[in-house]
Amino acid sequence: MNWLEDFRNKKKEKNNNKEERNTDRQNKVEKRRAFRLEKIREVTAKFYAVAAKRKWLVFMIIAAIAAYLIIFKGGLF
Repeated sequence: MNWLEDFRNKKKEKNNNKEERNTDRQNKVEKRRAFRLEKIREVTAKFYAVAAKRKWLVFMIIAAIAAYLIIFKGGLF
């Protein structure tokens, strides 16, 4: 019955290896998903920061044009 025990042991090893591969694969998928979500959050935060900076730049340009018109042209219209 030694061959029967060997067969059962090999089958158990094969099942264990399959379960390990599945858990490894699931861990990889979770890590990749978390990385992608974090990357999306970082890119979104960067877009908001750039938009805020550009908003203040536009306000400064408008203020400079208004100051030029008031000082050198004698009024807005």
